[in-house]
Amino acid sequence: MYGSIVKRALFASTMLLGLASGSALAQDKTVITMWDQFFSAAPNKLMDEFVAEFEAAHPDVQIKRNVLDTDSIRATLPSALASGQGPDIFYYDAGPAFLGPLVQAGLVADLTQEYAARGWDKALVTWPVERVTYNGKIWGVPNEIEYTNVYVDLAVLDKIGMKDKLVPAEGHPDLLTLASLDDFTAMMKAAKDGGVIPIAFGNRDPGRGGHLFSYFLTLTAGKDFVDTILFGDGRWDDPKVIAAWDLYKSFNDAGFYPPSPNAISYDEGNALFFNGGAASNITGTWLVGDIVDQVPEASNFDFFLLPSASKDLPLSAAAGIGSTFAVSDKSAHKKEALDFLGFLMSKEAGKRWLEQANIVPPIQDLDTDSMKLSPMLKRVVAGASLPLSYNLDVVMPAEWNQAMTAGTQSLLDGSSTSAAVSAAMQTAWEKAKAEGKIWKAR
Repeated sequence: MYGSIVKRALFASTMLLGLASGSALAQDKTVITMWDQFFSAAPNKLMDEFVAEFEAAHPDVQIKRNVLDTDSIRATLPSALASGQGPDIFYYDAGPAFLGPLVQAGLVADLTQEYAARGWDKALVTWPVERVTYNGKIWGVPNEIEYTNVYVDLAVLDKIGMKDKLVPAEGHPDLLTLASLDDFTAMMKAAKDGGVIPIAFGNRDPGRGGHLFSYFLTLTAGKDFVDTILFGDGRWDDPKVIAAWDLYKSFNDAGFYPPSPNAISYDEGNALFFNGGAASNITGTWLVGDIVDQVPEASNFDFFLLPSASKDLPLSAAAGIGSTFAVSDKSAHKKEALDFLGFLMSKEAGKRWLEQANIVPPIQDLDTDSMKLSPMLKRVVAGASLPLSYNLDVVMPAEWNQAMTAGTQSLLDGSSTSAAVSAAMQTAWEKAKAEGKIWKAR
C-alpha cells in the first residue's frame, strides 16, 4: 500500500504461484483468487468478514485470499500475472511505476465500461479514480484515501505554550490548522528551546522525505502548478520546486529534525513521537490507525493541516490512495471478481472500512454522523473533500522517484543543493516522457 500504514513484512501467507488463476478447489464452485496487502490485524479481520459474507450470499463462489507484504507482492505479482499463474483480483500500488507497467503489458482488465454499467462513475470520489486512469481508461477500483498532515502531541504543545496556535480552518470547522506557516516555525522553535525534538522525522527510507517534499510543494506552489508539469510543459527545475526543497532543507538547518535523520527509520521516528520525545510528526493519515490501535493514550494526539504559503492557495495537502483493486486480464472469472469489488465499494461496506479498519474508502456521500469514529478519523474524512494535490511518488515514473528520493537524503547530508536535485528530477522526467513512462490520466 502506497502511503498506507508502515509496510511491515510481518504477515505474508504462503505464495500460491503453483495455482492457476481461478483454478477450482471444489468442482461445484467458481474459485476467485485474490492477493491483497491487508496484513494489519483490523483490516485483515475485516477482509475475512467481507469474504465470508460474499460467499454466503453467493454460494457458488469461493474467494481464496493470499495476504502479502508490499515487498513480496511487488516482487512476485508481475511475473505471476504474465505466466497466467497470478490472481483474479490483486490489491496493488497505483501509478506508472507499479500498476502502469502491468497495464502496458496487457495484464490488467480495462474497467472503463464497468464503471458506467455498475454506477461506480457516480458512486466513487473522482480524484482517486483519476489515479487509476491511464490514457483515458480506468484500470482499477481505488481504496484508502490518504493525505499528508502534521500530528501533534497535545501535552507537549501545552508544555511549550503553543497549544492555542491550533485554530479551526476557515470554511472547514472540523479541521485544524495554523494562522500561517510562520506560526509553525514559531511552534518548532519553542519545542527546540524546550528541549524537545520539533519534528520526529526519520528518512532512512527516503520515501518518507518524499512525502514531506510533496507536502511542501503543495504548500508553496499548489496543485494547479503541479498539474502544469504532469500534464503540460511545466518543469521540475522551476523556482517554485526549488523553493519547496529549500523549505524541506531549512527545517534540517534549523535543527527541527532529529540529528542524522537519514539514519533513523520511519518506525523509529514514530516511536520517538509516540513516547513524548517530539512535538510533531509530519507523515500521513495512514498513521491514524496505528495511533488509535497501539497508543495507550491516543486522545493525547491530534493532527492539523499546515496553511499554504500564499493566501492565493487553498488549504490542501499531498494526497494519494493506499492501493487499488484490479482484475487480471487473463482471469476467466471477471464478472464474479467485479461483483466482489462492487460489494467492497457499497455504502454499507464503506461504513465498515471506516469503523473497523480506520480506512477511508473513496465512496461518496457516506453518513459519518451515525458512525462510531475517533475524533482524528472524523478529521481525516473531513479533509478528504479538500482540493488535494499529489503524493508524488505514486504518480511518478521510477527514474524520477529515484532522483527525488536521492535528493531527500543528499539535502540532509549536505552533499547536494535544492537546484541540483530539481535539475536531476527534470532530467529524469524528460527521459521518462520520451520513453512513454509517464502517467497520462488526461
